[in-house]
Amino acid sequence: LAGRIGGVVPAQALWAVALAFLFWLILNRHKFGSYIFFTGDNMESARMMGIPVNRVKMLVFAQLGFFAAFAGILLDLEMSYYWATTGEGYLLGTLASVFLGGTSAFGGMGTIFGTVIGSIIIGSLETGIISVGLSGYWTNLIYGLLIVISVSIHSILRRER
Repeated sequence: LAGRIGGVVPAQALWAVALAFLFWLILNRHKFGSYIFFTGDNMESARMMGIPVNRVKMLVFAQLGFFAAFAGILLDLEMSYYWATTGEGYLLGTLASVFLGGTSAFGGMGTIFGTVIGSIIIGSLETGIISVGLSGYWTNLIYGLLIVISVSIHSILRRER
């Protein structure tokens, strides 16, 4: 599940590619993916269209919980120790990746490809910050600024439509 394949490629990268492809299939080629977008865009309209909004929300949260647990297991296998607070520092970077990738905080908009690109940018940015010699506090500040800027840009673009 964790480690390196051939001593070079991290197994987590292969899991990420496989899960990104799976989610892309669900969101773009399955009825449930349309339900997710409709529910995220406007719950009342989705209800009027006959979409079981509460069921969709419950299933999405269940999927998120399952994959968060899976990510936690992969992290624990990589780190070889088990603390309840091991993954706390990853939330801000994750949110920055999602918003930087083009997902709207207002719902109904976003792509798996954009989120993957946002994750690559955030990973590169974190590597650059560490290479320059800045402390981890700067990383969180930059992530926070990226979130504010991304949500602001989406808000401005949404108002223009």
